[in-house]
Amino acid sequence: MTIDEARKEIEALTNYIKKVEEYTPQTFEETAIKLYVELESVTKVAVVLNEKGYKVGDRKVISKDVSDLIRSKVTDEMHGLAQKMFKRNSRRASSRGWL
Repeated sequence: MTIDEARKEIEALTNYIKKVEEYTPQTFEETAIKLYVELESVTKVAVVLNEKGYKVGDRKVISKDVSDLIRSKVTDEMHGLAQKMFKRNSRRASSRGWL
């Protein structure tokens, strides 16, 4: 890796961190998306949302709710990032025989 490549990677990581820190979720969906970008686990996101008291109808949030939300039509840049991460993680899990 050259110095220029390393600088580009550092800049990309810095931009990623800045976007995540500055993103302020206003809705349930945005909260779930930000949590997924931070945790990269639909199960962990469902647990955190349940701890915060969120519900889907009259029931607790389950990982399928989070997965469906991430797979839905992209609404903003953070959602696009979450969807990209979700697809990468899904491919990785499939190649390992987990799905």
